[in-house]
Amino acid sequence: MERGAGWSADADAAEEWKLGRTRALLDLAAAPDRRMRCVLIAGTKGKGSTAAFLAALLHAGGVRAGLYTQPHLQSYRERIRVDGAMIEPQAFASAVDRWRGTVDAFTARHPKAGRPTTFEITTALALAHFAEAGCTVAVLEVGLGGRLDATNAVEPELSVLSTIDRGHTDILGTRLEEIAREKAGILRRGRAALIARQRPTVRRALLAACREVGAACRWVDPVPTSTVLALRGEHQRQNAALAVAAATELGIRAGADALRELRWPGRIETPGGAWRVVLDGAHDPVSARALADELRSRRIERIQLVIGMYRDKDAARILRPLLPLAERVWATSPKSPRALPARDLARVCRRLGRVPIELHANVAEAIEAARHAAGDRSVVVTGSLALVGEARDHLGLAPVERLWDPRRLSIIR
Repeated sequence: MERGAGWSADADAAEEWKLGRTRALLDLAAAPDRRMRCVLIAGTKGKGSTAAFLAALLHAGGVRAGLYTQPHLQSYRERIRVDGAMIEPQAFASAVDRWRGTVDAFTARHPKAGRPTTFEITTALALAHFAEAGCTVAVLEVGLGGRLDATNAVEPELSVLSTIDRGHTDILGTRLEEIAREKAGILRRGRAALIARQRPTVRRALLAACREVGAACRWVDPVPTSTVLALRGEHQRQNAALAVAAATELGIRAGADALRELRWPGRIETPGGAWRVVLDGAHDPVSARALADELRSRRIERIQLVIGMYRDKDAARILRPLLPLAERVWATSPKSPRALPARDLARVCRRLGRVPIELHANVAEAIEAARHAAGDRSVVVTGSLALVGEARDHLGLAPVERLWDPRRLSIIR
């Protein structure tokens, strides 16, 4: 479980195979990635939102684009989208069946590599699906890090780096310079690199990486406050700016309405439009600060904070910006072997302040208890995208089949 759900126990951990397995799978499937223009998006915070914004801009520009993101909230199919729409259940099932033969051929040809992981197979499957669907651009969100992530087996025409902070420190390192250099592994010689505003330490590391690789580095500032966005939070202005810059770099002209029409659930999401329940998958300190800032900007305080997270997250740094807004904390856990037990999370809360805390076995119980206690105040569910997915299930919210309504998103021909 330390290597993630779907890790193949016999997968060779040698660096040559961390990308090699995915590359070999793609080549066995006639290299579908080489029939499209690929965009890689890495970072600690905002890479998924940036990818979704870019997919909407490409659609508005008349481009058929595939979007590959992770993790999913409620349905595994959310990871693979064409023109913003999830892969259909039968299409996904058929693709999995077809890939069984490819995986068998791979293991016969490369016995020392071990069987591929779920993520490696899904990455290759997604790219094959995009090519079959006639996509001309593939937008790929990097899973973890960059240098050795399965998505980096492709040759990107464009690399994008969103906000970088500490995350997955057990794998990527504890120093910001180390983390930045791992994520800079998606850069390519002679290719454009679009980079968000960064801390000075990260900026220096990325500049050095651009020079070493020979990538054309370009810094991107957030879009102005006058730009209307579908997604809430000032941090989304940086993500939208990266997407606009990426579309421009690809030579795609799209209207600003693409930035207003996107649906991206679990990111400061308010079901029904009211602020009685807020769902946000903040799972790192940067995300937690962004959520706290947005709540304060709307004068939403004395919240009922329903929170649960994974063991590998920095619970104290995630809690610090949120606890001052909380009237009561309802500690719980996502349904995962990687989950931080609610009692351990509560222990961290008590060290940081004197906010009353209750423990609940699952998010459904925590939400109902928090709603009962909230009165006219807001219930905020956060700490993990997995937890938010469970919350959406409990609240009766269906998975988002389409990220935008094609009837509302004007296409420029």
